[in-house]
Amino acid sequence: MNYKLILLAGFIVIIAVGFGGAYLMLHTPSTTSVKSPITSSISTSPTSKVFTNFDLLVLTQKGISMVINPFSTTDSFLGFQHVVNISPNVPDQVFYWEEMPYNMSLSQGKVVFMPLNNGTVFVVNATTQKTVKTFSVGDKIGFIGVAYSPNGEYVAIADGPNGIVEVINTRTLQVVWTDTFVSPTGRTYYPCDIRWSPSGNYLLVPMRFNNSIDEINPSNGSVVKVLSASPGSQPYMLSPNVQGTMLAVEFAGNDSIGFYSLPSLTFQGMVKMPSGLIPQRGTFTPNGDYYLEAAANENEVVVISTSSFTVSNTITLPSTSSPGLAEIGLTPGGSYAYVVIHGNVKTGGMIVLISLSTFSVAYEVPLTTAPAIVLPLQQSTATYLVDNVMLPPVTGLHC
Repeated sequence: MNYKLILLAGFIVIIAVGFGGAYLMLHTPSTTSVKSPITSSISTSPTSKVFTNFDLLVLTQKGISMVINPFSTTDSFLGFQHVVNISPNVPDQVFYWEEMPYNMSLSQGKVVFMPLNNGTVFVVNATTQKTVKTFSVGDKIGFIGVAYSPNGEYVAIADGPNGIVEVINTRTLQVVWTDTFVSPTGRTYYPCDIRWSPSGNYLLVPMRFNNSIDEINPSNGSVVKVLSASPGSQPYMLSPNVQGTMLAVEFAGNDSIGFYSLPSLTFQGMVKMPSGLIPQRGTFTPNGDYYLEAAANENEVVVISTSSFTVSNTITLPSTSSPGLAEIGLTPGGSYAYVVIHGNVKTGGMIVLISLSTFSVAYEVPLTTAPAIVLPLQQSTATYLVDNVMLPPVTGLHC
């Protein structure tokens, strides 16, 4: 046997194994140098992504502001602050409507408009929770609403019993224009709600006792278009869809919801509320396929198809001692609609989140307070308020 050949072959094998190992080491990713991606508890699937990166600023009927986490069953009440002194013994001094554009939420440095249905509007700094200005829009009792423009630089106010519509600059807190809508005999046309078009090009105002819906130029208050409804229909609330192509109008005279195209205000369909239910306020789903109508006299939300203009579902909310829904809107991201049950200052109220993927109750936050206005709040701002401005939660708080 030739030992020299055997030694040479072994030497060649050793060299080959060494080069092969080195090659594999150089071309295999190191488990210590490559970091695994941080995973989120929120699915990134387009069909299942749920947005929970917000809190809620709740303004109560007794002048208290609170930060609420609507997704917690044990730690929802994060902090509170006394903003204005509103006596619970004066029933007319409660907040009414307020609306922010879809996907807009309050942040530090902004102001919050707090309307009372005696015609007073408080302006509160969102960072300090202090009142910085007070407007006296009117002196009669009734519906009053505030709506923020799509860019947040203006708010529009409609005061029904006084017939007043006005626009205010949110930076300077100066009135841009104001107008009074009354009949030749002096009777108010009762503009008890107001909404901006998603483009910001016009305002939409239901004139309840004029039986009309008006499109108004937000720059100067001039009326651009008037839709005359049938006598006695009493349009009193309305909402445009996110796309700015459709308008829903609540009619007090016949407990129905009318649907119209935008901006032409061409009639598209009418839906009668189920027996016994009175429409209060509604909101379109983000895709515009459905309209959710909150009932004024029961804890029920009616789901209306905007393709067939028929009732497709009814969502039953938790029962309360004072039934009836006051407000409904979309949360940032559009995963939920939030419903406000005013309740009263003695028994409290409730905030309910409805899943828009299943049209069912997803979360509920019972409050010992009486919530009036609920606005989405950026979590960073909520954290700042809770840590630096507001008082800690108090068990059994009735404010």
